[in-house]
Amino acid sequence: MEKFLVVVECAIKCNDRFLFIKRPHGVHAGGFLAFPGGKVEYKDGGENVDILEQAVKREVLEEVGLNLTDPIHFVTSTYFVDSSQEHVLDTIFYCNIQNTIPEVIPSVREVPQYYWLTVNEALSHIDIPIWLKHSLSCVEKKMECLNH
Repeated sequence: MEKFLVVVECAIKCNDRFLFIKRPHGVHAGGFLAFPGGKVEYKDGGENVDILEQAVKREVLEEVGLNLTDPIHFVTSTYFVDSSQEHVLDTIFYCNIQNTIPEVIPSVREVPQYYWLTVNEALSHIDIPIWLKHSLSCVEKKMECLNH
């Protein structure tokens, strides 16, 4: 029986810019831009706990040092097979920072670079993969729904 690796990512918006990280070389999608995130772990769970939300908060804190205190919204989930042939269930969330302190402290091991980019800057960035363009489009649709 095949199982999924469960991954979460968070599109973090602050002052009309999104936070993107550059994935380190030697990992899946190394050198490409991504939203902060990572694997769901057993420690993220517990009874009556939203495991995916806990995982995304933990991963964001670990990767970029942001302790998200603003609401986190589900955007979409997708499936792909990564470069090591692992089957991955990837869930995207969105957080508009209003109360969270937007001071990024990148993980030396996991985040070689980070950027605060507008949507247009991100879409024209040389290191944006096609799947991130799709995720960003889904995030924009979610933002429209939340603003109505």
